[in-house]
Amino acid sequence: MSVSGVRWRRSAAAAGAVVGALALSACGESGADASPEGGGQEGTRTVEHALGTAEIPADPQRVVLMNSAGLGMMLSLGITPVGAALWGGISEVPDYVSTHLPDDFTVAGTSTEPNLEAIAALEPDLIVGVDNIVSENLGVLEDIAPTVAYHRVDDQGRGLGWTEHITELGELLDLQDEAEQSVAAFEDRVAGIDARLPESGQTVAMLRARPDELRFYDTSSTLSSSVIQRLQQAPLIDPTFGEGAEDDEVPWSVISAESLTEISSDWIYIVPDSEADLEALRSQPLWEQVPAVQEGQVCVAEEFAAWFQGGPLAAEIVADEVEACLTAG
Repeated sequence: MSVSGVRWRRSAAAAGAVVGALALSACGESGADASPEGGGQEGTRTVEHALGTAEIPADPQRVVLMNSAGLGMMLSLGITPVGAALWGGISEVPDYVSTHLPDDFTVAGTSTEPNLEAIAALEPDLIVGVDNIVSENLGVLEDIAPTVAYHRVDDQGRGLGWTEHITELGELLDLQDEAEQSVAAFEDRVAGIDARLPESGQTVAMLRARPDELRFYDTSSTLSSSVIQRLQQAPLIDPTFGEGAEDDEVPWSVISAESLTEISSDWIYIVPDSEADLEALRSQPLWEQVPAVQEGQVCVAEEFAAWFQGGPLAAEIVADEVEACLTAG
């Protein structure tokens, strides 16, 4: 619909209490890279991961995730987790993920406050999570089940996106082919969007409207499940102003309402935390003077969790949204 000349796209514990000896059984045959000198049992593999070394089942059947953002990746690899801790401030697993999970799937607290008792009760044969989250309870988790972690950032401290995460998980779990297929499908999908865009080099600025601040995301961020970051015909731009523009620790700058007209991109993509946050941005006195707004080239994210959580399932949703808005005539 058209609002003020703008094309808007919308749609609607204690650790000790759980430490106990659990009998773990491994299923399946040994993986191709099983370590013969690792003392491993039949049907297990010894792997090196972000936080050390672990002997894991070659064919895990009861996997628990310490960060729910990884659910889409695990499903894409052919593994259906039995439980996960919620990540990113969400209160439930998004519908686009939960439809692929069993009815008895268990939410085991949050990534910052995991329900370790619930995790133990699930009797997992493998626990998986990103390293900065797993490290908080590594010893306890290892007493429950074999535990592996993948990297949050690279050697330079740059945040890694889901395509790098799933590649690492594929190596850890001996599912490299599945990981490669998932990444290849994503790259083909983005290339398909690029093919529909004019070769005009029109740029995109990505904003996140929050209750207490407005963030202008840079090209190193993974917001949008890495879809917009991969576009060649509509390149994302970096902020050149705002608080944090020179801070390598976060992939965004916090900008003020008074600086809105400094956004020089041809397009603006808004990812609002809520409808109220979107309306607060649109009601700013200088909003209608922003070049992209005057040209009617503003898009709004519909499925917030998909933009924020990442993964193959999320990326497909975001790709559909981006294609619909940027190619609308």
